[in-house]
Amino acid sequence: MTKHSFKKAIVDHCMFIKRYEDGNFIILLLYVDDMLIMGQSKINIICLKNSLSKSFAMKDLGPTKHNLGMKVIRDCSKKLIWPSQEKYIEKVLKTFNMDKAKPVSVPLAEHFQLSTMQCSTSEEEKKEMSKMSYSSAVGSLMYVMICTRPDIAHAVDVVSRFLSNHVFCVIILFKGFPC
Repeated sequence: MTKHSFKKAIVDHCMFIKRYEDGNFIILLLYVDDMLIMGQSKINIICLKNSLSKSFAMKDLGPTKHNLGMKVIRDCSKKLIWPSQEKYIEKVLKTFNMDKAKPVSVPLAEHFQLSTMQCSTSEEEKKEMSKMSYSSAVGSLMYVMICTRPDIAHAVDVVSRFLSNHVFCVIILFKGFPC
């Protein structure tokens, strides 16, 4: 990418930026063999694609609809673009048998405190909860939090503290998680 006058971003080494003299820029994201190109000028993007196709074989799939499990939504009239993980979240909820849970606007109130004292002592509930991978559930939510839902950061932080004693926390985590 440096041969094409792109500079590697400091924040992400898979992100390259090229600035033009007229103030426009192109952001290019690389992930294994996938490339995502964003820019203000269609002409600059077309020129870049032509230039890159001379360096290596590539296929233009047109405007992005999905990337890394995220749906890309565009409102061209308002010049807005944003990612959505709605389908991924639905899949996670279904995986952990929480697809019928009631959505709430705040995943976990800041004053809410979890404690190991609240964990169930019932062998039946412990056995049922041992069937669920709590760390996988927390990891799935961390992915959502990082990509599109920073609003659940507090809830994910609180429940991740209970990775070693999680029987009670799985119930709280998913009952409070909104779609």
